[in-house]
Amino acid sequence: METITSVRLIKPEAPRDAQSIARMRAAIEQDAAREGSLIGQCLAAARARGLSREETYVFLAFNALLQLEETQQRHVYLSDIAPFLESPGVGARTAAYLRGLGRRVLDLSSRARGPRGPHRLRWQ
Repeated sequence: METITSVRLIKPEAPRDAQSIARMRAAIEQDAAREGSLIGQCLAAARARGLSREETYVFLAFNALLQLEETQQRHVYLSDIAPFLESPGVGARTAAYLRGLGRRVLDLSSRARGPRGPHRLRWQ
């Protein structure tokens, strides 16, 4: 399965002057206005806490790095288990096992109820 990720922020070089920093700030504000934007959530949290401009951007950088680390850890984990998930028949074997387990649970529950009446659960 292929995942496509789009990043709306510009990928700047190290800032050389105040104008390049202003462009980065404008790009951050533009992305923050997008619905569901992580940047927007971080900016709102920073502003709600009354952080200064410098503290706000440190907060943004910190949260961005945390998200990047979590994404990388998920990627490593998924790439480690992917060979097992792609093995032929794994899904079918898992489904068959779960069906059998469900039948055993229903059988045990019907025995536990005894003569009180039939169980209402059905396993298909």
